[in-house]
Amino acid sequence: MGIAICAAFVSCKKEAALPVVTSLTLVNAVAGSAPLVTDFTQNGYLPYYYGALQVEYGIYNDAFRLPIAKELQPLRLFQYPDTLSSSKPLFDLKLQLEKGSINTLFLTGTVAHPEYLISTGMPPFHQVADSTFGVRFINLSYQSRAVDVYVITGTGEKTADGLAYKSLTDYKRFKALATSGNYTFEFRDPQTQNVLASYVFNEVGKDSGNLWHFRNFTLALIGLPGITQGDQKQNTLLVLNY
Repeated sequence: MGIAICAAFVSCKKEAALPVVTSLTLVNAVAGSAPLVTDFTQNGYLPYYYGALQVEYGIYNDAFRLPIAKELQPLRLFQYPDTLSSSKPLFDLKLQLEKGSINTLFLTGTVAHPEYLISTGMPPFHQVADSTFGVRFINLSYQSRAVDVYVITGTGEKTADGLAYKSLTDYKRFKALATSGNYTFEFRDPQTQNVLASYVFNEVGKDSGNLWHFRNFTLALIGLPGITQGDQKQNTLLVLNY
């Protein structure tokens, strides 16, 4: 009888709900910025900034993709090493994030004029039989004119038209077959057709160790228009989205 009662108790016990985790990817495209130190606390006190995450300009790292538990998430970002109690953050944000959502926070502008935008959405799913990958494009080149994006696979084909500053396209699917070779994506000036910056997806049809199959990426144009040398020149930044 005791065994039956215990069994009934266990079967009736409500299972604990699994936590719903939100994803937030940080992208630093603030021209001229030092690494940005993150502070997710609510009290505004950053006790161990040496161990805090530092989001470098123009670089993607898997460490910049973070799990977030709160729907209203405070986030301050300081230029390293400006993390004293008297320091002012470059960004002081309160992010409203839907539970279970996938978000990318694009930090852009300049140190004197920091700006940001946040993208929320589910990247496309790629069927194994399709052998595809997804790329979306964003213009984070501060106050630049609208640009066109071309994909070069033997002949130039326009894949994004008139992409204004702080504008983001939807994901576009590209084949990753053995015959695909390499994909070169070019950001161009629509008036002159000059290539402002480019990025090459190498060996997209590779059988093993393929970096592109079934994944989704954001390719950003960063830097300042008219700058051709140094860290602030127009360049590309590739972000892995899932």
